Amino acid sequence: MDALNIFLSILAVVIAGLIVYYQYYYKQKLSQDSKILSLFRFVTFFAILMLLINPGFIQNSTEIIRPNLMLAIDNSESIAHSGSEEIVRQLLDDFKTDQELNKRFDMNSFQFGERLSSDTLLNFEETQSNIYQAVKDINLVSSQESSPIILITDGNQTYGQAYAYMNSKHKVFPVVIGDTIIKSDLEISLVNVNAYATLENKFPVEVYLNYQGKAILETKFVIEKDGVIIHTEKINFSVDRTNHRLEFHLPADQMGMQLYKARLIPFEGEDNTLNNSFDFGIEVIDEKTKVAVLYDVLHPDLGMIKRSIESNQQRTVELVPVDDFSKMDKDFSIFVLYQPNEDFKQIMEQLVEDDISYMIITGTHTNWGFLNKFQSAFTREESGITENYFPVYQENFTAFQTEDLGFDSFEPLIDYFGNLSFNVPYESILSQSVNGIKSNDPLLVGYQEGTNRRVVLFGENIWKWRLNSFKASNSFEKFDQFFNSLIQYLHLTDKNKSMELIYNTVYHANDPIVIRVKNYDSNLKPDLNSDIFFQFKDAEKSIPFYVKNKAYETQIPTLKEGKYQFDIINKNSKKKQSGSFMVVAFTLEQEKTSANAGGLNRLSMNSGGQLFYQDQFAELKQILLENPSFRSVEKENIKMISLIDWKWLLGLIVLSLGLEWSIRKYRGLT
Repeated sequence: MDALNIFLSILAVVIAGLIVYYQYYYKQKLSQDSKILSLFRFVTFFAILMLLINPGFIQNSTEIIRPNLMLAIDNSESIAHSGSEEIVRQLLDDFKTDQELNKRFDMNSFQFGERLSSDTLLNFEETQSNIYQAVKDINLVSSQESSPIILITDGNQTYGQAYAYMNSKHKVFPVVIGDTIIKSDLEISLVNVNAYATLENKFPVEVYLNYQGKAILETKFVIEKDGVIIHTEKINFSVDRTNHRLEFHLPADQMGMQLYKARLIPFEGEDNTLNNSFDFGIEVIDEKTKVAVLYDVLHPDLGMIKRSIESNQQRTVELVPVDDFSKMDKDFSIFVLYQPNEDFKQIMEQLVEDDISYMIITGTHTNWGFLNKFQSAFTREESGITENYFPVYQENFTAFQTEDLGFDSFEPLIDYFGNLSFNVPYESILSQSVNGIKSNDPLLVGYQEGTNRRVVLFGENIWKWRLNSFKASNSFEKFDQFFNSLIQYLHLTDKNKSMELIYNTVYHANDPIVIRVKNYDSNLKPDLNSDIFFQFKDAEKSIPFYVKNKAYETQIPTLKEGKYQFDIINKNSKKKQSGSFMVVAFTLEQEKTSANAGGLNRLSMNSGGQLFYQDQFAELKQILLENPSFRSVEKENIKMISLIDWKWLLGLIVLSLGLEWSIRKYRGLT
């Protein structure tokens, strides 16, 4: 206790004594009761003063804080696939049993696959690995600044953000597991197809092939359906040509879900052949489509549009003068409005009222004053001056699969000059080039307005493009398929469906199977208050959907390989919609046969750590023990200890006051 507290305590004794003296002894007649009562009064005042003073003393103590050593072990299938399970288990045991490391660090062990877990029972059965999320979560777990992360992994991540350049507040020391020698390998990295195709037509397929190796290699690429080869190409790889992008068309000759297998024939001695194949599927629909091309001016484009669209046997086209449309009694599914003017007003109002998608083609006979006023999606400044617009293909268009037909060599389209502005989100299929200067202004766009899709071509003379395509390929086929893809894009907006299913046609075994449903009411507004269930064909058990991100979503338990048909049932409206998908025996964890030492090395350098290999435990241990930033810290704790307990002191005050009051009451004193 310091001098101030001692002085205040003595002062409290003096003050309490003076108060009692004044109340009981000063000019008072002394009695036996006065002595006892004065004692209780002194205790009361002294206790009150001591409660206010609260004397105490400072206690100093020291605490040794050891840094954390965070062990993160890859528990994915890729470790087992490379035969490195025992190596990982031995490394983990080396860390846990090393006396010097345990003396220096507080050791914490985690395993990770799809997510981080504190469970240390390794089985190497995780079908997904997310290294980025594992390191991020460990950074959140440990608040100490000096907590090195030991990352025991092969570096092969199947999903998640790129970990190589992530920021980690803790130094990361990766331990590379598996073979780091890069072996020659063939791979089909991606296959792109549309979700739907129409019966008795062809659909486009885009394939990306990769080769890792130094030798010149010739192989064969094939597409199989039901075990029968339906497409084949010879492929040549070399050091200078390590990838190929293939484009071709396949026939849609059967209804329903059609499943295909793309294969690269492996070369002799290729270790990993799992990534030489890629399964994909497409839904073939049989829908006869009637297209009305409305016009008010005769133009060669009209005949070209009819021939291109009718190259698809599922579609028929009627060229209809705008004045005669009201006299016709036909059920058209798609409308093409060629160079609209004020005479199109009634028709466009009807299309909007009936909620029907359409395509607009503008040109030198278009009334832009009417078009700007009637619809609000886009506007063009009226100048009265015409301009030639050359097409520029946009590779980042994603609404549906397209192909560059060599548009940079096509002749220009003609339309009025003036700035275009859009008031709705859109995607450009083609943009404009004027006098050799490319701009971001669209020439051919697709966009959605509510539940409707729209396509707009800003220019006339598209018939010349069909001839340009014929000169390049000696066939009208590619151009007709391109133009029909625009019609298909519009036609897939089916207003009679109250449910839209979103899912993949092919899933890998052990991958999560997520099905999403967008549900609409009778006014085609999103409905999130229905009971929707997933049910396999010929099965009684159903799986409920839950609402997520303004849609319904459910995840199907892991399935064995095979083809599955299912129904989506709305129990409120009694409506049902069917679909199918295929599960194939493949896991991304087995795709890579060598460790990603390069990515792990970049991660270690960015965090201030260092890369080690599976046989360098001793070197890693030495770095950890000698690194000055990982030393224990002595922390001094200063704590004020009170000499008295306020609860006991308060009890003493109550007791002394109570006894004084009782004696006074018993003696009849005031």
